[in-house]
Amino acid sequence: MSARPAPGPGAEPAPGSGPRTVTVPVEGELDHESCEELVRAVTVRLAARPPVEVLRLDCAGMSLCDSMGLSALLQIRRDVDAAGGRLRLDRRPAHLDRLLRLTGTAGYLLADRPD
Repeated sequence: MSARPAPGPGAEPAPGSGPRTVTVPVEGELDHESCEELVRAVTVRLAARPPVEVLRLDCAGMSLCDSMGLSALLQIRRDVDAAGGRLRLDRRPAHLDRLLRLTGTAGYLLADRPD
């Protein structure tokens, strides 16, 4: 099983109600077989107009994240930062929080982007 981003542009607030937010659900395993697809889906959303201000990865359905999955999350963070947006890893399962702590990447991936 591999993590699959949901099709479509994601959830957006009504005009004038706040920043343009896009949510990408991550389902299943985020591993060497699926991470490229997730990065590609995020890249497409970041290229959309108007620009994305907040990209939310909904991790509730993530069953596993291996080293390639972690690498994909780090790449996504760099891409979101470069686009001037903010990344949120929502509804993280315990195994993902543990991986982020053990690898020392929690501070980077979970921190708010400086203005």
